[in-house]
Amino acid sequence: MSTKTIDTTDLRNNLSATLNTVGKDDILFIKSRGKLTGKVIIDDELLEDLLLLQDAGYVAEIAQARKEIKQGDVYSFDEVFGDVL
Repeated sequence: MSTKTIDTTDLRNNLSATLNTVGKDDILFIKSRGKLTGKVIIDDELLEDLLLLQDAGYVAEIAQARKEIKQGDVYSFDEVFGDVL
């Protein structure tokens, strides 16, 4: 796992390129005026791994959802939001 830092101005000016450089095991800490902001950018798979450390049930739910998607057990946009819109 590697950690990097980036200033908010550099992030704002190069968002797309910056996001493309964040790998699966990278953590990108965001700075503002040279100080860490407490904000980070991480890959979603790493986030799931970190959440697993706190809540094993969360990752089980993600795995179940991915299984349902592969099996085609999904709802259409209209089925979910048809009455609301």
